[in-house]
Amino acid sequence: MNDDAQKPIVEAQSSDKVMYYYKGPWEPMSNPCHVLGIQGASSGTNTATLGTTPTKQANIKDTGSINQQRVVNVVMTKGGNILTDVARDLYYIWEHKLTMLLWRVDWNTLRTVNGKQVVNAEFSEVKISALPETEALNTAVTQNVTFEVTGIARRYDEQGNPFTLGPEDFDSGMFSDVIKYYGFTKPSEIGAGADGSLTTTASTNDDGKGDSNGTVPMNQKMESGNKNASAPSSPANTPAVSQVNHAPQSASDTPAGSQSSAASSAN
Repeated sequence: MNDDAQKPIVEAQSSDKVMYYYKGPWEPMSNPCHVLGIQGASSGTNTATLGTTPTKQANIKDTGSINQQRVVNVVMTKGGNILTDVARDLYYIWEHKLTMLLWRVDWNTLRTVNGKQVVNAEFSEVKISALPETEALNTAVTQNVTFEVTGIARRYDEQGNPFTLGPEDFDSGMFSDVIKYYGFTKPSEIGAGADGSLTTTASTNDDGKGDSNGTVPMNQKMESGNKNASAPSSPANTPAVSQVNHAPQSASDTPAGSQSSAASSAN
């Protein structure tokens, strides 16, 4: 087996990366979709009418018409650089019984295809039948909205392939970071406005505005060492005892017995 073969890593599908986006029916076709405010917990139901026919041996069951709901806990905030007034839009759609356009985007699936980033998305046309407004103590105002899907939500085509969205389908800056409440802001771009409230002229989209010379590239290619290379030989690696054994001996280092034998031979 190749030691360098890539192996999949077991990782959970994060529910925090499932986000909902919407578009009002009054908006022009050229408008992208907008994030549905600051979102808390969300969920969805997919049910079909169940028909049961009793028999003497067992019940025979079959499914019929489909019913789907998408539930999003929308947290109301002031500003936050959200481009739309979510509270107004939801109330207006509910009051006038309008159809809202809703996208469920799973950012767990973000990937690059043919040089372009895409993410799996589900589209549905929805109605709002109930619009509860929760005003609990010491917490933000929330609207736990149940979106009733008209027809069937479209998540896969008839070949089982997921539908996708790209950067051009979202508001500027939303595709790269869906939890970015604000962009990097200089002191001269934020402060009290004419009415005394905190305001800013900085954009939420601060992608690519950092100093590329201030650090090393995140995607730089590293070269590994050769695991089969042998260590170089040097005098420093030679044992000290071998140097002693090969060193020439002086007369003072010669044993007495050896000196006597050498004198006898000379005579």
